[in-house]
Amino acid sequence: MRTLLRSARVMLRIAATLLAIALTSARPAPADDGKIVVFVCQHGVVNSQMAAAYFNKAAQERGLRFRAVSRGIDLYRSVPVRVQDGLALDGLEAANTPQQLTVDDIAAADQVVAFDQIPAEQRGRADVTYWSGIPLGIDDYESARDQIVRRIDALIPTLAAATEPAGDKTPLQLETKILLGDVRGRIDHLAVDLKRQRLFVAELGNDSVGVVDLAARSLLRTITGLSEPQGVGYEPSTDTLYVANARDGSVRLYDANAYKATGRIELGSDADNIRIDAAAKRVIVGYGDGGLAVVDPSTRTKVRSLPLKAHPESFQLQPDGGRIFVNLPDARAVAMVDIASGKQLTSWPLDKGGNFAMAIDHERSRVLLVYRSPAELAAFSTDGKAIAAAGTCGDADDLFVDAKRGRIYVSCGGGYVDVFEIDGAAYRMIARLPTATGARTSLFVPELDRLFVAVRAGPAGPAAIWVFKPMP
Repeated sequence: MRTLLRSARVMLRIAATLLAIALTSARPAPADDGKIVVFVCQHGVVNSQMAAAYFNKAAQERGLRFRAVSRGIDLYRSVPVRVQDGLALDGLEAANTPQQLTVDDIAAADQVVAFDQIPAEQRGRADVTYWSGIPLGIDDYESARDQIVRRIDALIPTLAAATEPAGDKTPLQLETKILLGDVRGRIDHLAVDLKRQRLFVAELGNDSVGVVDLAARSLLRTITGLSEPQGVGYEPSTDTLYVANARDGSVRLYDANAYKATGRIELGSDADNIRIDAAAKRVIVGYGDGGLAVVDPSTRTKVRSLPLKAHPESFQLQPDGGRIFVNLPDARAVAMVDIASGKQLTSWPLDKGGNFAMAIDHERSRVLLVYRSPAELAAFSTDGKAIAAAGTCGDADDLFVDAKRGRIYVSCGGGYVDVFEIDGAAYRMIARLPTATGARTSLFVPELDRLFVAVRAGPAGPAAIWVFKPMP
């Protein structure tokens, strides 16, 4: 009986192999209204099959008009049972019968992604994206699948942006992703050194600050040995990088050329957001159970403390009015402080919670907040009168005004950037762009005309700065 069963299994496998060989020449025709992604691996039966199957699932779910196929550099005639079983557990099957890569495949492809080096005679002049470092799916299916899916999630926004009609461009186009190296955990706020075109990234969960060369679009270096860095700021008159640390309450200073430590200011606890008042040559840091520390950059000392009713989250300067507006989420309030006297002029209560993000629309003299409970964008006059409100994405931590285009950008840990258009007293959402879960901090730099979004390591891939270009 066992012999008969074994013989039957052998016959079935032979039949399946013969069928695969017979069908090899029957290449699936591209969809009439879609584009083609070709995934390539050595034999076209393991990682490229997995990538094509999972890509097609993701593209269908997100309405992306792309279809993926699998190809091999050196053809193997059947997809291994381990790969078939792994796909089946996720409700999938091989994308196509095993087929050898040809120059025609490359020419017809809108995107080529390879796991192994493609010989020049097969590649031609095609631009190939290589996904290196992913284990072979037949050896470690789960790990290979997870890494492939993360990279697919990172690839899809780029493909989606590229297919936008010329006359109907998304208001933010994903331009590039700058990897931050082996960074784990939460990423907090960002700052920029415009002179050198360098972006500073507070890598709170990693106890480090990343220094990104924006011109080269690469990580320049990582400053280590910090203590939950939350806020960063570049002070130009002394060419100094300031880093505020939550765990020990310190503000650490670094030379902004070589990034050597040059000083330290102790604030006691929970040093958080940093703002640079370049015109007045002062640095302001939120900290503790309720205070703003004013630092003189020339002496590198705290010269004044502005008391508050609760810990300050985002706060914004209004230099022409000599005021600071401060979010106090624990008190459900916004405070207005006079910079010269250090006294609180007024505060206004809020009927919603989680007011962490804040921006000032200087052109319209409005204070903008984003609540987390419920998720809502709110606009106020500078004396606290409510002007408008609109629903937005969840777990927001930053928002910015694009004065050139009359837009608002809100970055949310829910995995989106929401774009609003300002229409008089109304705020109309015109786009919700996918990013990644936990990507709630960002920085819009008008001088560079770019929005930088901090994406922590996770399902979307390794930790990175996603660079968005406003359109048009």
